Amino acid sequence: MADNKYLGAWDLEVNGKYEPRVVTIEKVYQDTFVGEMGKEQKVFIKLKEFSKPMVTNRTNFKRLETFFDSFDPNVYVGKQIVLGAEKVKSPQGMVEALRFSTRPLPKNELQPLPDDRFQGAIDSIKSKRTTFEAINKSFKLTAEQIKLLKDAEA
Repeated sequence: MADNKYLGAWDLEVNGKYEPRVVTIEKVYQDTFVGEMGKEQKVFIKLKEFSKPMVTNRTNFKRLETFFDSFDPNVYVGKQIVLGAEKVKSPQGMVEALRFSTRPLPKNELQPLPDDRFQGAIDSIKSKRTTFEAINKSFKLTAEQIKLLKDAEA
């Protein structure tokens, strides 16, 4: 299925599991879809993170409307949303389908404080140019780094 010309749940598969991804809506457009029912006009969404377009159904459009608080697809362009996979009933039985999430976007995870900047952080705390709290909010610190930075502040 991974060679399908449209985006599918299989495109979110990582090590046998469907992993949700933060995606950016690049374009919303209408085009002809050729499927089991013949030719139909469908709405497609092009996501920046994938080369294939996504066929969008009513469920996903309702979720976009809820998430962006707008019925205007032009509002969605350039915005981010989480795309995941959910089990749904279909004529083929229970299948994984792409679904937009209406939950807030995950917060960016803090980066670790690089070793080559650690001494500078200690020096900045000792000279009162910054505080442990400011560094702790900006970087993901190890237990050892926390102890050394707190000691520098004392």
